[in-house]
Amino acid sequence: MTKAAKTYPDTIFKQTTPDESQALENGPRFNTWYKGWYTRSEIYERMMPDGLTSALRMEGPDSGGTAIVMNSKGNIKLLTGKRTDVAGSGTLDIRTAGCNQLHDGRTNIQYNPGGTENEGQAVNVLCYGDYVEQVIGAERHITATKVVITATEELSLNGQTIKIQAQGDIEMAAGAINTAQVNKKDIILGQRMSFGAGEATEMQFDPRSTQNLISPGNLNQKILGDYQLTSGGVMNVKAIGGPGTLVKDRVAGLFMSSLTNATVLGTAGMVVSGPAGMNLNSGGNLSVIATDTDIVTAKLDLTSAATTVTTADLDVNSAAVNITGAADVTITGANVRLVGALIYLN
Repeated sequence: MTKAAKTYPDTIFKQTTPDESQALENGPRFNTWYKGWYTRSEIYERMMPDGLTSALRMEGPDSGGTAIVMNSKGNIKLLTGKRTDVAGSGTLDIRTAGCNQLHDGRTNIQYNPGGTENEGQAVNVLCYGDYVEQVIGAERHITATKVVITATEELSLNGQTIKIQAQGDIEMAAGAINTAQVNKKDIILGQRMSFGAGEATEMQFDPRSTQNLISPGNLNQKILGDYQLTSGGVMNVKAIGGPGTLVKDRVAGLFMSSLTNATVLGTAGMVVSGPAGMNLNSGGNLSVIATDTDIVTAKLDLTSAATTVTTADLDVNSAAVNITGAADVTITGANVRLVGALIYLN
């Protein structure tokens, strides 16, 4: 039971400031349709002084700060309240059985990160099915400081033309890299290097295939193990003897050297030709072994401290033959025949 007051006021409150007035022709005019008692929610319309710009605004509970605005420009605005310490505050939550959207003009969407628990994420999309985007007759651009695409099973890039361009390095790492193409062309303006290959094999199955190495510079190969060349056709090695920077000793146009024995073998035959001249130099013994040996020359000089010729048959045919020995000269045979128009002894 409420008790009555002992005393009641008999005068109006004492005014401390003068009354205020507002000229509505200089400001917006408001018309409230509904205002809730419990939550102070409100639905009202407003008209701007120009008499043309107007809006209908529906505000939620006064403490939340949410609103829906529909204005005379044909815009619809959805406003949520501020983000607070309360979990899930300030969010726009939509749950539907599906969604169809048709935008006849450009759509601009801006996302900002919110809260430390989001790890700086501005957008996080979770799909339990396929995610399909289709751009018809235009381009799709992705711009970011760093773009990361993670596929737990397979990543496929399909296109009529695929271009990968970087101002810095392009790095690829995989257990195996397999490529298949009709033609392949590499344009390298700097250096090309390969490291750590246990074996490098290049196989070509087309009998018309050809490998060409064309360079205005030098070719240098250094091998710690063996080096073997096998050709089913004809092998041709030519050295012009022009200028270069790799070989310092440039006396010979073609120089072949071995620190051990060296063998040059021609199974069917061999020709060693020197049109301008040829020298056979040996610091040790020089042996010529053949079934039949022919030496055809305009002039033949044999100068030796000791020369041994062993053969089943030796024929010397010359316009003049001079045999000079600084010491004794011995001709030994089962039968020795000297035949000539004149024979001079001593």
